[in-house]
Order: sequence, then C-alpha cells, then structure tokens
Amino acid sequence: SRALGWGRIAVERLADEYFLIAHDEQRGKLRVQQRIAGIGLAGALLGELALSGNIHATGGTISVLDAPRPADDLADRVLYQLTSEPEHQSVRTWLLFLAKGAADRVGTRLARAGIVKPTRTRRPWGSAVHYVPVDLNRSGRPVVRLNTHLNRGEPLTVTDSMLAGLVAVTGLAKHVWWDSNAFTNHHLQTAVASLPISLHELLAHTEAAVGDVVLGTNL
Repeated sequence: SRALGWGRIAVERLADEYFLIAHDEQRGKLRVQQRIAGIGLAGALLGELALSGNIHATGGTISVLDAPRPADDLADRVLYQLTSEPEHQSVRTWLLFLAKGAADRVGTRLARAGIVKPTRTRRPWGSAVHYVPVDLNRSGRPVVRLNTHLNRGEPLTVTDSMLAGLVAVTGLAKHVWWDSNAFTNHHLQTAVASLPISLHELLAHTEAAVGDVVLGTNL
C-alpha cells in the first residue's frame, strides 16, 4: 500500500543537487571525505525514491511500494536493485552498498544533462575521473538557493529540507551557511524536523553512517 501523505512529488533530483554542493563549483574537487560524500549521495538516491513514492523507510528497514517506476534511468536502476534483493531491507546496508559507486553514477547523470564534464586525472597509482562543472552559475545554484531561503526564514520544499539535512549531517554546512546564526540554525532544525517519516529515517541513518566514518569504525 501507499500510506504516504505527500504523494508523488516532482523530484528535483536530490542526489544531483547534493553532488553539486559536495564538490567545489570551479574544479569539481570534493569538499568532504570521499566515503562521507558517498554515503550522502546514497542517502540522496534513496531519498529520491522516497519522494517519488517508490519506497518507504521506517524502523531501520526499507519497503518497496506498489507505485509507477521512476522515469529517471538512475532512480529506476536503484529501485531495481532494491526489488531484486528483497532479503536485504536494512537502510544501513543499502546506504553502504550504494555509497561505493554513487559518485560516478550521479556524476554520469549530471554529465548526460550537460551540467558537468568528466575529466580523467592521472596519478602514480592509477587514474581517477573528476566531474568539472560546465556552468558555475548552475553548479552553485543549490548553495545559493539553500543559503537564501534559510537566512531569510523562507519555507523550504520537502526536497530542499532533505537536501539541507544531508548537507548538515555530512559536514557541508560551512560551505552553504557560511554566515549562519541562531536564526538560521533554528530554521534548519525546524525544516528537518518536519520531514516525512521515510526521509527522516533515511537522514538519521545517513548521519549514523557518517558518524562511524568519522570515528573510524569499520563499515
């Protein structure tokens, strides 16, 4: 059943927005540890499915709902993985699994949309792909939007509330709210507290997984 009060919301590709915030808008360099960014992206990918009504998360587990499949190819592939392994329902398990390839999967989606350009960098131990923003204005838009809304005390959409929560729990807040104060922090906390249960659950487990990385716990 679809016991979701907010229905099928038009998703602003939560993972894309998080990806752009997690990377420097000029060179595409990560602003946090790679493992932390991966967990944040995994939380965002699952968040997209929760927003579109395809999954429900509660009590540390994920349930796939009877809803139309996502139109987006990446979201559909993530949903396929969830449905093809029904024995794995733990939120934490899926966060850690999806985190490993999340950056390349979301980066590729952004590249196909013409927002970033893949650039291969050679290193002594091999090579790595970086996703360099094509348009600084577009890549910086999520930061500007969140900063403006929170500093002005303006209402956030459900998607932006989740995005703001992911930013906060993955250590990216200083890159978005560089002039934060008690008012901004209260507005952020209020927005996150108002999230639907599935998103609140995903965010809580994302924060816990990041905490394990920070503390050096083996995941």
